[in-house]
Amino acid sequence: MLTIKNRHTLVVRSSGSFLALLFFLGFSTSVSGQNVSALQDVTNRQDVTKPSANKAASSPRQPIASVYKNVKIGTSADEVRALLGKAKIDDKDGFFYEMDAEMVQIRLDENEKVRLISVTYANKSPNAPKYSDIFGEEPTRAKPDGSVYTLVRYPEAGYWVAYSKTSGDEPIITVTMQKL
Repeated sequence: MLTIKNRHTLVVRSSGSFLALLFFLGFSTSVSGQNVSALQDVTNRQDVTKPSANKAASSPRQPIASVYKNVKIGTSADEVRALLGKAKIDDKDGFFYEMDAEMVQIRLDENEKVRLISVTYANKSPNAPKYSDIFGEEPTRAKPDGSVYTLVRYPEAGYWVAYSKTSGDEPIITVTMQKL
């Protein structure tokens, strides 16, 4: 479950060990993108592709997607365990969870701090976040088949956010946040 600044909660149904294996092996970092409804509070939401007309040009852009169930970039491994519970896979490199219909991969850096959070939604989940939930507007580079991939870097925040949606009747959506 991801949270977005509008404080909606997403619940997604996904299944399939093959998809979980692809996700855990890094598929989510290359096919990043999911709508997120648990990624951040609405209070600081800004357009991530264009500066607001009433904001100073020097004002830093802040990502909408920043937190997954209170886990964010820089959270310690022990805090992740306390917040999310027992992982399906828990090792020195990170964690893999299957919660409700979400597959969540959390990768750790050499200091055992979160450096990547990637959540995958599948099977036409009505709760998967939309592109606009992540970036504040509709995609400008969607393909004719409906697939889309966007990655936006937020140097001021210290990480990037990516959204990926596959084509087809049952698209897979992945949202990834990774430390720069």
